[in-house]
Amino acid sequence: EAKNHKMVVKATDGGGLSAHCKVQVEVLDVNDNAPETALTSLTASIPEDAPPRTVVALFSVRDRDSGDNGRTECSMDEDLPFSLTPTFDNYYELRTNAALDRERTAEYNITITAVDWGAKRLSSQESIFVQISDV
Repeated sequence: EAKNHKMVVKATDGGGLSAHCKVQVEVLDVNDNAPETALTSLTASIPEDAPPRTVVALFSVRDRDSGDNGRTECSMDEDLPFSLTPTFDNYYELRTNAALDRERTAEYNITITAVDWGAKRLSSQESIFVQISDV
């Protein structure tokens, strides 16, 4: 919440003489916050004839730590017909990347994993449920 603190210290002896000193304490960040995912928009049902690159969801990832401890990256299972596209300022789009077939798979439960870049990496997961509608 605060990178540094400043204070003035006053020391007084028994005879009434005093001196002042400024003290600045710099707080070093440790990786104690896992990334947080916030879903901005979601299309819960996608028609099976949706063209590849159709946006299914938009979400952001935030980590309250600083430096590499607060830098994040996202991933998901690779065997799904979806992909993650970073957009700007820690926002990502979940898009279709292949043809969908409702008769083969009617719904997907997609797990997004957000990981920070700290020395001791912290992570969190968010599940996005998408249904495929029949055409």
